[in-house]
Amino acid sequence: MFSSRCLPRLALSQARNRSYHLDAINEHELFSVTTRRWLWNEEQQRAARYLPFNVQALVDVATKASGAKRCTSIKKIQDGIFNRTLSLRFDNDVELIAKIPFPTAGPKHYCTASEVATLDYLRTEHGIPTPIVRAWCSRADSSPVGIEYILYEKIPGVQLALLDNDDLPLEDDPFVDILMGLVAIESRLSKIGFSQIGSIYYKEDVPYSLRNRPLYADWLVPKANSERFRIGPTVDREFWRAGRAALDIDRGPWPDVRSWMLALAACARASIAHHPDEHLKREYDGLISDYERLVHHIAPANKHFILWHPDFYPRNILVSESRPRLLNGIIDWQGAVVTIDCLQVSIPPVYDCERHPLVVWPESPEELPGLATEFDALDDEQQREALVALRRAERKKLHEITLREEDPSLAKEMYDARGALAKQCYLRPALAITRGLEEGLPYIRQSFLDCRAIWPFVKGRDVPFPLDISEVDSKQIEEEWNESVRQAASRRRILEEIGVDPSSDGLVSEEEYDAVKQAFSEARARAMAAVSNPEERQRLVETWPWSKGQLSLTAELCH
Repeated sequence: MFSSRCLPRLALSQARNRSYHLDAINEHELFSVTTRRWLWNEEQQRAARYLPFNVQALVDVATKASGAKRCTSIKKIQDGIFNRTLSLRFDNDVELIAKIPFPTAGPKHYCTASEVATLDYLRTEHGIPTPIVRAWCSRADSSPVGIEYILYEKIPGVQLALLDNDDLPLEDDPFVDILMGLVAIESRLSKIGFSQIGSIYYKEDVPYSLRNRPLYADWLVPKANSERFRIGPTVDREFWRAGRAALDIDRGPWPDVRSWMLALAACARASIAHHPDEHLKREYDGLISDYERLVHHIAPANKHFILWHPDFYPRNILVSESRPRLLNGIIDWQGAVVTIDCLQVSIPPVYDCERHPLVVWPESPEELPGLATEFDALDDEQQREALVALRRAERKKLHEITLREEDPSLAKEMYDARGALAKQCYLRPALAITRGLEEGLPYIRQSFLDCRAIWPFVKGRDVPFPLDISEVDSKQIEEEWNESVRQAASRRRILEEIGVDPSSDGLVSEEEYDAVKQAFSEARARAMAAVSNPEERQRLVETWPWSKGQLSLTAELCH
């Protein structure tokens, strides 16, 4: 493997004679978002993803890394939310994928350096099929290419998401074919205990003060290979997004959960230090103080810190193109962190599903879900929807059954009522405290109530909750939160009705843009027409959540 943080300039000069002829390249295509549009804040979103670079220099790096004499093609595969991916082909039949992170993805240097090390660690230490990196650069200012990038071998196969076909018999379902392989990976990841909370790096990429710290918890014996890696600062976007990269705050690694939880409080307080709304700032600061008091009571002594895939969706799972489907690779470990196990372990989205009124879940732990008796009375479209929901439910149940057979302790943590979900509810204040400006202060207040609801099961019914929240205050908090949830559901419904993913910040394809934009305008007009009071209508105009200048989480820069 050609593993260099940045290709030396000498190597570039030696590669010139085998470079790709660039006359036909459309640089606008490679530098800009060209296949997608945003319904709001489009200028901001496009600016965050405009990344010019030295194309010839990248081709030279890739040609050398591939062992070829000449690059025969370079083209864009995708503009994602956090990355742009390119395909480079060479005269020796090698194809490399270039992954170029946007400033929205994570902290400069750390985001790329950690992803590369994590891919290497998982593959060489545990045999988990991740892309093989041929070359990479985490310091754009020291590279002739002029940007950060990762060049890795293309994993053969097809995305599991493209094989989501509920017409197949369950025994032929590709999601079922690879189930044992994914369960084995989940089980393996859950058993690896690290020494600190943070992210994985090569030893030489962490500060000197961290290089002598062990990678693993003291009950795990390191191997020669594992000594190449260390835990360094977290790449969790919460510590970097929306201007936080400029803050002088603690970003780890942390030796225990309490230190991490208090670092989140410091991050939240530093984020509002210069906020123009003094009233909001005082309220938020008071909630941070409440949270800090709470931390000393709820921070678990548990120090089982594990690594988990941050985005376990079918699009990130590659399988063989023909049956039987084999698990070829798991991609996109960008943003992976090491933290307490109960905040990592969750039913992977590839097998999770929402409840559907026509899908009946059996009481027996060994039976698969079925269809309600009302199914036969439905029209064709409704039956189709129910069958899709049934297949999702069958996959989830098979995942649970398989996991309970292969790893009962992990299955208990993932599926049982007092498992990870309850613990996440108990620790929800830590997940909420830095989100007050984005989600609203009711989100933080409600997290305190969620924690209080679990408190008796953790500490005992006779132990008082550390925060004094009266019944009157509790009722008001719940009312505020329920109103926030209602408004969020209304916004979600509007977007779904016009065919927009509610989590996409208004991202649609170029082909759909005009039609969706028109439908979006009509939805706004209907919302305005439904309000008769002029003052309420003006308030709706001012607070319409998708106006230019409103918050777009996917446009928040991390450096």
